[in-house]
This record gives sequence, C-alpha cells and structure tokens, in this order.
Amino acid sequence: MFDAALLRKSFAPTVRQTTSSSSGMSHRSVGVVPCSLVYIEADSAGSPNCTSVDPYCYVEQAITLNRSLKAVGLPALTVATNVAGQVMHYLEKVDADARPHVVQLSPSALTLPKITRFYSAHFKLDMMEQLGATLHEGELLMVLDTDMLALRPVDEELLLRCQTIGVGAFDISDQEFSAYGDARVIGDLETVAGARLQNPRWFGGEILLASAGFIAALVPRAHACFERYTHAIHELNHNGDEAFISAALNLLADEGVPIIDLGAHRVVGRHWSGNTHRDLRWFKGCSLLHLPGCKRLLERQARRQGFSAAHVWRSVVVRHEINRTVWPLRRWVRAQVRHRMRRGAAQPAARVDVLVLDPDAGRLSQLVSRLTSHGVYVMSALSTEEARNEARRLNPRVIVSSSPLGAVDARDLLDTVDARHRPVMIALSTDDARLDWAHWDTWFPGSADPSDVVQAVKQALGSRQPHAS
Repeated sequence: MFDAALLRKSFAPTVRQTTSSSSGMSHRSVGVVPCSLVYIEADSAGSPNCTSVDPYCYVEQAITLNRSLKAVGLPALTVATNVAGQVMHYLEKVDADARPHVVQLSPSALTLPKITRFYSAHFKLDMMEQLGATLHEGELLMVLDTDMLALRPVDEELLLRCQTIGVGAFDISDQEFSAYGDARVIGDLETVAGARLQNPRWFGGEILLASAGFIAALVPRAHACFERYTHAIHELNHNGDEAFISAALNLLADEGVPIIDLGAHRVVGRHWSGNTHRDLRWFKGCSLLHLPGCKRLLERQARRQGFSAAHVWRSVVVRHEINRTVWPLRRWVRAQVRHRMRRGAAQPAARVDVLVLDPDAGRLSQLVSRLTSHGVYVMSALSTEEARNEARRLNPRVIVSSSPLGAVDARDLLDTVDARHRPVMIALSTDDARLDWAHWDTWFPGSADPSDVVQAVKQALGSRQPHAS
C-alpha cells in the first residue's frame, strides 16, 4: 500500500544526526572535500545505466549534486575532469552559485580498451591520487558519483571517526552476493587482489571517505589490482572501478586496517526505482542517495531555476511506485537471459598465468616476486585442496608446486581443469632426490636457481597461447 508520508517535505536531521557523543567528539569539526569525476571520451563506452547520448550529461548531474550538497551545509563539489576547459565553458550558462569547482586531471597512466563498460569510471583512481595529495591535515576526501543527491547533513561524529581511522566505505556485499552469487563475486575479488582474502567484501564506488594518509596507502595497491583486473577483465562479472578498488580495500583490511561501513550509518543508500531491497523510508533517512536509475531526473534538475530536494524526492517516490509493479518481471527476464548465457558459454579463458602451490608458506615467495616483476599474473595456494579449487576457478596456464608430498599428485590438479587446456606442470622438489612425479612436465631439484624456474615458466607461457574465450 502506498505510504503518503513518503511525500512529505521534511528532511530534518534524524536522532542519529543530532545526538552529541558523550565523548565530546562532536564538538570538533571535520573538513570534507566532496569531489566527482567527469571523464569525457566521446568514442568510449559509457555506463550501461546512462541513456543519454550527450557526454555532458554527467556535468548536469554534477550541478544537481552540487546544489544539494550546498543545501545541506556541505562544501561545494569539486569536479575533476580530463577536459577542464570544455566543462568550464559548459558551466558558463549556469548560475554562479550552482557551478561546482573544476580541476584538470593530469594525464593518466591507466590503459584499457575504450569499449570497456564503465570506461570513464576507471579513472576515479587518478582523481583520488591527485586530489588526495592536496588535502590539508585533518581533511577527508569525499569521493562521490555524479548521479547522487544530498538529503541531509552527514553525521559529524561519524566524520570524526572516519577522520581518526582514515576511511569510510560503502559495503554492498549483501546486494552483490545475492544478485550474482557469493562464490562468483568472491572469486572475482580474489582474482583481482591476487591473494586469498580473509573476509571478502564488495564496496560500492559511489562514495569513499578517505584521509590523505589512507589514500597514499590505497593507491599503490589499487594500481597493482588494476593490472590484474585488466588481464582478467573479460572473465570478470563486473567492469569498473569497484572491482579493483574493492580488491585493494580488502587487502588493506587483511593487513589490519579497519573500514567504517557508511551504509550501516545511512550516510548513503543505493536506490533502484522499483527495487524492494529496502523500504523507501530507509532511503529517506539517508544523508546521500545514489540514484543510478534516475540519471535523467537529476539532469533535468540542473536546468530548473531553483533547487528543491523535496521535489526530487517526490519524483523518486512516484517513479518507484510505478516501477515496483514491473520489477519482479524484470528480474525474472534477466535471470532467464543469464541462465541461457551460462548454458551456452564456452570454456573460460585463463584468468591467471601461473598457479603456485607452496605448502611451506614462503618457500616460493622469491619465485612469485620474480614472476610478478616480469608482468606474470600469479596466484598462490597453500594446500592441495586450495590449489584444486583455484585451478578449477582460474584455469591457469602453468602450475608450479614446491613440495613432493604424497598428496601433491599432478592428477589431483589436472582432474579439475579442462583436458583441452591442460596447463604446463612444473615441480620444484624440497631436496635434490628426484622423485617419481607422474604427469609433471618439468622437474627441478631443491638446489635449483630460482631464475632457472622463472625461465622455465616464461618458456611455458611463451609456448602456450592464451586460451580462447
């Protein structure tokens, strides 16, 4: 039944946003620098969620976001772009109060095909790196997507906690796991991370609160994850910044860095019109709304004479009520399409070059480091069972094992991969005694120079063309 209370204009601060902490933290203020990426490449693939053919539609979304941020008392938005001159010229027709700040991004070192879905979003990493370096002591960079709307102030005490820890991110694992299957999502995360993760989580790309120190730690890990991501991009379920940024955040979490979940505190909510994942009343209590299905609505607001968050919210409510009736049918159709695609899919391409089975948890670390330095994509496993699972999931081109334990029989690993794409099997013994390792293609004694093993792996990779997808 429709709830008329949802149409009321009130966006007064909620209890959680006005209650002061007994610790007195809320008496301090936190400097926040909201920023969004507007990366314009006319011949690139845009977001599948964007129906506009105008590349400047993201500028219009940024105008609406900027208006809403200022309406709730947050600083003006900074737009980072690769075409600052063109964006500033476009903004000349907008009232000065509605214009976001514009900064020019330095040329990017990131390379990927322009036909990649969410192509522009990948360069969010450049924005974080470059703007993060400009932050003053105690400031937080607030990375936002342009298709967002601010409804309420952000809880000051939560900002202080993010400032103290260094980061707040939006954990959407519940949505991703239920939509695509936890095994698939976790598998993709670990492929991009290049490691087995302790507690894999998927983080939404629409918001990140981060200090300069945290960004300095995140960026190099994100660049390494980006390299693995581009190598496996055609086999991943998701294309875009969320894949490699989430992987980098997981790596930091595994190193003991705590990450505040902004969704749990209702700093942000991702709302799809018609989706019943959460009640609309929950979204109305959020500080910021991400509206990926309402981009055109946000673009139209940029052209209005005045800004009203209540007007936008009413439009969101009405659209939701209309689309709610067709949402189940849409989900069913998509499920049928995915099922048919999986049934007719061919053997997936190799998602890593080399799988290293290292039961000694470090004996082959030098080998892994050398292979990685040569641009080889490596995944490590600590047990035969883990190696079997990874071989089945990642379809490696070469498998290297360091121990002649009886359990490590090549057949145990070969049984898990497609016989048409048998990997090269390389064994490195724990001593100099040659053992009968059936089905292994190359054997090295324990005293072998690691560079010889690296050379054998490179030769094996050179003799095997990547598997056809």
